[in-house]
Amino acid sequence: MAQAYWSSVFTSSADETWAVVRRFNGLPDWHPDIRASEIIGGGNGLTPGAVRLLTGVDGSVYRERLVGLDEVDRKLSYEIVESPLPVRGYRSTLHVQPVADTGGAFLSWHSTFDPAGTTAQQAATVLEAAYAPALAGLHTLLA
Repeated sequence: MAQAYWSSVFTSSADETWAVVRRFNGLPDWHPDIRASEIIGGGNGLTPGAVRLLTGVDGSVYRERLVGLDEVDRKLSYEIVESPLPVRGYRSTLHVQPVADTGGAFLSWHSTFDPAGTTAQQAATVLEAAYAPALAGLHTLLA
């Protein structure tokens, strides 16, 4: 399996950052490339099994399933069911941790996947190019 990773340090607290990140249906609030999100099955978006339908600003469509939501460790895990990305078997975790010396937060976004129609490095580059503006948008929202 291949991997992609992005991380950032936030001035907002871990609890403040987690309050935004934990909303499975809230990605359009901070990801500049996502126009809309709708929970289309499996509950209200707060329990594993929930499925969201994301619409990109370019009209692309992503169907993703919530795999885990750990309130204590501040981890949200999801998998891609269907997307235009060059990956198969994609599973990702966003993890928010406190930064002890500043009172801020450290957020990591880690995924594993099999590349589809491309190399592992090219697929990771595509994914990381989506994570970077998302975390920049999260910084803006939390500022």
